[in-house]
Amino acid sequence: MTRKCWWSGAFMVLVVTATAAAQTPRPTVMFRNGSTVNLFAGAATAPTPSRPAAIGGGAVGWDLTPRFAIEGSGEWMEWGSGSHGFAAAMTAQAGLAGGRDLMPFVTGGIGLYHASFDRPGARMPDFYNRRMMMNSSRVGTTAGFTDPTVVFGGGVNAFLNRHWAIRPDVREIVVLRNSRSHFVTALAVHVAYHFEDHPVTPKVR
Repeated sequence: MTRKCWWSGAFMVLVVTATAAAQTPRPTVMFRNGSTVNLFAGAATAPTPSRPAAIGGGAVGWDLTPRFAIEGSGEWMEWGSGSHGFAAAMTAQAGLAGGRDLMPFVTGGIGLYHASFDRPGARMPDFYNRRMMMNSSRVGTTAGFTDPTVVFGGGVNAFLNRHWAIRPDVREIVVLRNSRSHFVTALAVHVAYHFEDHPVTPKVR
């Protein structure tokens, strides 16, 4: 699957979710700062390996205002053939124009990405393979790499009621090392619980 097709598919998922969530009138409550937890699952793609990875993870967040939140997350990526990944990030979410029960947002932040290859025959991206070749002691052995990341993306928060929400999103994880970069695109659906009431605005028909 090409990166263009991947982003097109992600956009269609966001549009369908937004349209479906906008159908039911909901009561209005006042916003209070609160914490959130969410679990998510999805898929990721990278230039190498060519096949997608299954991903799963969780996050803890803090709603500072109705349109701004910060979140810490961790997710596992299973690429297969002895290749694995783990991404941790601290990000900020900024809500865009829209109703409080259905809010598109953009997100960005920083984090770490750990890639491990537990079989000598595992297919390794050039980003890591070059470093293996530079360290002859690693050739033919298992290897692990931990690098800083920059994360950005967007999605839609769709509130089902005052506490539960569904959040499809797509994120680009840019792994950095010595002026080189490796790109991982992740598409996930989050199920989130907000411990404080969240404002939900009824629709006018």
